[in-house]
Amino acid sequence: MELMKSHRGWLSQYIGERFWRRAAISFAKKHHLVYFQQINPENNKIPVIQGTTTASIYTDKNVCIGSHAGYDIVFLERQSMVEFAKYAASHHRWYVLQIDLKRNTYLPFVFVGTRQQSKTYYARLLSSRPGLHYLMLETEAQNSAAFHSHYAIIAELSSLKTVSEIFHNDIVTTMGHHLYPFSIELEKDSLILMTEAKKPNQQLMNKLLHFGLWFAKEVDKTEN
Repeated sequence: MELMKSHRGWLSQYIGERFWRRAAISFAKKHHLVYFQQINPENNKIPVIQGTTTASIYTDKNVCIGSHAGYDIVFLERQSMVEFAKYAASHHRWYVLQIDLKRNTYLPFVFVGTRQQSKTYYARLLSSRPGLHYLMLETEAQNSAAFHSHYAIIAELSSLKTVSEIFHNDIVTTMGHHLYPFSIELEKDSLILMTEAKKPNQQLMNKLLHFGLWFAKEVDKTEN
């Protein structure tokens, strides 16, 4: 009986991996990106995408690299085990998209999370650098209540002016209306978006890309 369960579990994982790979290959072809099935972190001490989804234990697969709509982008599937202090370890399977912004000035670290992230993830994030706080925007935007109930903004208090400039009324209204399950990470000249999904879904990949490009353009506008 145990052998049969083990076999079914292996078969289910194998089929799932094939679906993820097919979805990523189709995504790469559609958007004219270069596809790599897997990148071994032991051979690449610096991850292709860094940011808060990296962990002491992680694996990057289905990597798509190239440019789209004038932006350099990297997309990948990342499986990671997040551990911190006395919190329970949490396993994550991410779609992660990184977009190189066109700004001439660097941005401070800003993280906009959703409820997809575990308590362990948030605890590790808040302790990762001094001065991080949950911030609340003072905005008269439509859907602001929905925005704040769905998203959590984390940054240093000294970054509040920059955060307010980026998340102006129109941005808050749009994000509060759609409530996408996409988390956002900004730092220096980089925008990273991530979401979790149990099943491969090219439609979700496309939404992540289109949302990311829209947001990147909006962030670049704030420099002017």
